[in-house]
Amino acid sequence: MGRSLITGGLGLVGRQLASILTGKGEEVVALDMASPATVAPSLRDKIEVVRADLTSWSQTLDAVKSSKVDTIYHVAAILPPGSEVNPAAGYAINLTGTYNVLEAARLLEVGKGIFSSSTAVWNSAVPDVIPNDQAQFPTTMYGLTKGASERLGEYYARHYNMDFRGVRFICIMGPGRVVGSGWTAYTSLVIEETAKQRPFVLKVKKDLLLHFLYLKDAAYALHDIKEAGRTKLTQCVYNVDGYAATTQQIVDTIHKHNPSANITYQFDPEYQHVMDTQYVNLAKRTDDSLARRDWGWNPHYTLDSAIADFIHDVQSGALLTA
Repeated sequence: MGRSLITGGLGLVGRQLASILTGKGEEVVALDMASPATVAPSLRDKIEVVRADLTSWSQTLDAVKSSKVDTIYHVAAILPPGSEVNPAAGYAINLTGTYNVLEAARLLEVGKGIFSSSTAVWNSAVPDVIPNDQAQFPTTMYGLTKGASERLGEYYARHYNMDFRGVRFICIMGPGRVVGSGWTAYTSLVIEETAKQRPFVLKVKKDLLLHFLYLKDAAYALHDIKEAGRTKLTQCVYNVDGYAATTQQIVDTIHKHNPSANITYQFDPEYQHVMDTQYVNLAKRTDDSLARRDWGWNPHYTLDSAIADFIHDVQSGALLTA
């Protein structure tokens, strides 16, 4: 039975990953700045919580040392717009935090380091199908720190033989996102809020196309790459892709599974400008053929099944939120 530390363990992907790991009989330590009181009731008796600031070397080292784990899933990060409004915080949390985690893992001989990267490592000048080795020229602090963290992980893999692995996430659709937790949060909020019988206003174009990965698939991607045999991996970091949908296709699918959903449009040109300039790569498909070949990556959810499952979890009270 394994024992894992999840940085950002009380966040969106972290708590879903914790649910998967504990369901498989693993011991989980969630490292987070949030209070343990925010742990969902369904996880409260299943995980340990350690409060630590990843920008602090001493706190990070102490947290990893006291946890006595064999795997670290490094998921913690500050997303846009937060990382762009406060780039110093974005740099400190996303990059200094990654260095501290990797160095602690090296010194304490943690077996594996699993990293969640992002398609934000690319700019808008990418082909319609983005290869795994696409050149990285990020335009945001968030993308810069994710790309630099990939390079740090590769450095530790080369120089210290660390078993470093990662996946590049596209837009994650799932419950628990809040306003300010990424410019694309509205794609999840429109589902969650209307499932709670609250109205929701969309501010982007109906034909805005993005590529999505359902939250449960994102967590499974981290778990599945960790389980792969090291000799089978040809990369340190892999693309993963899910499904594509326009704003209107999301709305139509919501209405299919929740006919009473109250959704309106109120176009905001400034918001649309952000999407048009910073998220062009999310309109492109990421080539995940290497992940499929090397470690058997295969998403479980389509747009229809993801939204149906999302609405069910909200309305049944099965969310992993406090």
